[in-house]
Amino acid sequence: MKKSTLKFLAIAMFFLMGTYVMAQTQYSITFQVDMTDATYDPATEEVFMSGSFAGWAEPGSDPAFLMEPVEEGSMVYTHTATIDSGEVMYKYFIVPIGGQSWDGGEWTGDPNRKVYITGDITYENTWANKPYDITFNVDMTGADPFDPDTDAIYIGGSLANGWTMPGTLSPYMMTTDDEVTYSITLLLYPGDYMFKYFRVIDGVASWDNGEWTGDPNREVTVDTVAATIDDVWGDIDAGIFGEPNQFTYSMYPNPVLTVLNIDNTADVSQVDVYDATGRLVRTVEVTTAKVTIDVAELQTGVYIVNVTNQKGTQSSKFVKN
Repeated sequence: MKKSTLKFLAIAMFFLMGTYVMAQTQYSITFQVDMTDATYDPATEEVFMSGSFAGWAEPGSDPAFLMEPVEEGSMVYTHTATIDSGEVMYKYFIVPIGGQSWDGGEWTGDPNRKVYITGDITYENTWANKPYDITFNVDMTGADPFDPDTDAIYIGGSLANGWTMPGTLSPYMMTTDDEVTYSITLLLYPGDYMFKYFRVIDGVASWDNGEWTGDPNREVTVDTVAATIDDVWGDIDAGIFGEPNQFTYSMYPNPVLTVLNIDNTADVSQVDVYDATGRLVRTVEVTTAKVTIDVAELQTGVYIVNVTNQKGTQSSKFVKN
């Protein structure tokens, strides 16, 4: 049998394991959202959720998707539903009592919140805690053993449905165009994550074929911006994000009032500044070894700086006074 045929059969097996088997089961899923920091008046407004499991019913149109406080006076709202296993997208909405509208969502447009249901579980969210696209690349050039005709590359960790075993869920299988660099983009909330890359051989789910045995895991801090992480199989120090949120440039003053300086930027191509909601507020094309950014007109608050060089993107925070 040709290698290409074997590879096709292996990939088919991944999808059978990760998607079709899951679709035969239903689970009790509880969603909770903390409304403490939301602009929300429980005397005149209600909290609804909508999503793929609800047929994307317009918020307020179906009382089956009304959320209730977990206890009297609480700002944490809850809803439990019986849902088919597999991918589920959803979002929370504020609706005037007795009304129905799409206008009161956590944020406008994409992305929706997304989870992969494999059992009874409670998802605890915070209103408007928006997830971001984080792309992971791993270079397999020096991996040994590794056979691209029989091996699939998965990402596993706290960012992969809570340490789901590699090979179990096809959405965490990485893809490749050249059988050297494997990639995956995940929708992640701001926070700290641990992860590692794994070979899944002939479609058999397992923890046995990771980059190395045991600790340490790779670590990454996700901020309020999209990002790309470039790693090398078996080398925890190869990527920019070998340590959480590593930032190797000199940025000052911080806090800043009018002008932000970034030194030693000879290798930098671009600097982007984002506000706390992820909105791009400044972009600088870099041609010198020092960057100055006028922030005088920015509102007071916390901002994210993305510094891009040939290896990828580094991020840090500053405070605008």
